[in-house]
Amino acid sequence: MPLAAQAQQLAAPADTTKRLQEVTVYATRLGQLAGQTGRYVTVVPGSALSRYPVTSLDDLLRFLPALEVQSRGSMGAQADITLRGSTFNQVLLLLDGMRLNDPLTGHFAGYLPIAPSEIEQIEIVRGPGAALYGPDAVGGFINIVTKTFAATHRPDGAELAGTFMAGEYGLKSTNVGFYGQDKGLRLAGGILNNTASGQQRDLPGGGRNDVKLNTYSLSAAYEITDKLSAAARASFDRRDFDAQNFYTTNAGDRARETTSRDWYQGQLRYEWSARARTELQVVGTASTDLYVYTPTSVASDHLMHYLNVQGQHQLQLSPKVRATLGGQADRRAVRSNDRGDHAVWHTGAFAVAVVAPSPGLNITAALRLDHDQNYGAELVPQLNASQRLGDRLTVRGAVGKAIRAANFTEQYNSAIRPGTVPSGFNVGNPGLAAERTINYEAGLDYQPTPALTLRGTYFNRYGKNLIDYVNQSGNQAIEATGFTNLNPNATYRLAQNLFAVTTQGFETEATTRAQLTPGLRLDGSVGYTYVHLRTEGDVVSQYLSNVARHLVAGTVSVTHRRGTFTFSGLYKQRDAQAAAAINQTLTPSYAVFNARLDVALLPERLWLTGQAQNLFNAKYADLLGAQMPTRWLMAGVRVALRR
Repeated sequence: MPLAAQAQQLAAPADTTKRLQEVTVYATRLGQLAGQTGRYVTVVPGSALSRYPVTSLDDLLRFLPALEVQSRGSMGAQADITLRGSTFNQVLLLLDGMRLNDPLTGHFAGYLPIAPSEIEQIEIVRGPGAALYGPDAVGGFINIVTKTFAATHRPDGAELAGTFMAGEYGLKSTNVGFYGQDKGLRLAGGILNNTASGQQRDLPGGGRNDVKLNTYSLSAAYEITDKLSAAARASFDRRDFDAQNFYTTNAGDRARETTSRDWYQGQLRYEWSARARTELQVVGTASTDLYVYTPTSVASDHLMHYLNVQGQHQLQLSPKVRATLGGQADRRAVRSNDRGDHAVWHTGAFAVAVVAPSPGLNITAALRLDHDQNYGAELVPQLNASQRLGDRLTVRGAVGKAIRAANFTEQYNSAIRPGTVPSGFNVGNPGLAAERTINYEAGLDYQPTPALTLRGTYFNRYGKNLIDYVNQSGNQAIEATGFTNLNPNATYRLAQNLFAVTTQGFETEATTRAQLTPGLRLDGSVGYTYVHLRTEGDVVSQYLSNVARHLVAGTVSVTHRRGTFTFSGLYKQRDAQAAAAINQTLTPSYAVFNARLDVALLPERLWLTGQAQNLFNAKYADLLGAQMPTRWLMAGVRVALRR
């Protein structure tokens, strides 16, 4: 059942005479009013997605406050997502409450098998979510809610929308989709396509950052009776892109990667009464990854299967007490000529309840009994609280535990790779223990005027056995893993459990929705995040060293009936790095900005669109060696038809 929380609806009509609208958040499994969650939640409505100056969903996430995206390649080819100083493997992604994370590696988390036209809203919940969804939700979790699966009541009607753009370096971008509802039947579908010949790379051997990225999705829902409804989805993601130096800093790297994901999802929902509802969901996925290091090398070929079944029952026990009970089971499997054949079962049972003992006070508790073949049985608790103080101020706090087991790449990368593994490669470690963290946070939400909301949050996370890659000699890697295809005289990045890592920091955000004049509106959100990491023994690891210590990100939009101008930007400061072999550096800081202008030809129906990504031509990388594009200009049209 949904939870209502204040949201940043940058493209929604503003009303400065009342407080920011409350919206429904599905990720927390309970129905709560705004300010009652004890969590820092951001909601981006699907109606806003077409107006951001981006071409992919992970590009959109880059410009949201208090969220860091470490991108590789062009137009959303690949991206790592981090929250509160986490590694990319410590963020859980969900599609209608079902896990999206690939069992092979967190690098594939951004391969979202959904067209933007199907999205009702995107929810970002910072802080642990393991008590609700199990492992991986350490730094936070992101839930994509779709129009067909959401428990919302939309009016009957139909809509068709699309954005078509062409640009420099052979770019062709298409984002088109539809939604229709009539007498209990919902239909939705869409296509997201980005292709480009790409910009020239300043790397050994040259090459271009070309991409061919395609996502297709189709879903339907039907009310069988007044109480019973069913929904189904099939979606497909296909990617083919230049991956030179995405994972290594070797001069001989000429990598190319081709991936696919097929996603099949079904749901049954039964409304017992206005106070009770039962849901059952099942997801089956098949995904592939073909990675070719050089044109003459043997390709790393992976096939992953994932089956996930989840059921939950939500009920209201009294006007002051609501609860959800449920269970989940999944099987993760991989067949690989590089990592071998492996399969793991995982199960969990969870309970979450909210109690309102007095006016303005809400206490939410969750407990999960988790079982995984990697770490056995584990109890994972979470406790949140919020207190409303007057009409303008809410204080909140939370404490919780999170757990994460090593994925197949961290355990077995390069284990049976043909030939001798080249120096500089990442090497897995089958002996890795599971990560365990304790998380604390406290914050406040303050609304001094109806058009302005201010937020601040302090967080602290203490983790044991955090998994990351550390440079080791070949002899050390052989001793730790027993792999027989390693060169004792080489140097590898070996997956290891770091002794302990303490992560602390704070997040601030300002959001405005102001009606400047009867025909002119200003929407904006900007945030600053500070993260401090302390690792016992001063170990320098591969991915933790990429986390931004200072991050500023946001978007400002000015809307008039004749058009909309949107400006997004981010500034990031992190540790500098260098790779002499490829003559590349990771600068200690960079700033990048995108801009978009929509000019209405037919009000609310047809717009001319111009867009600039990396407007000021910054030369930068999020990950050492993985160069990001310089300025890229594009233009086209946007269409929106409704009935």
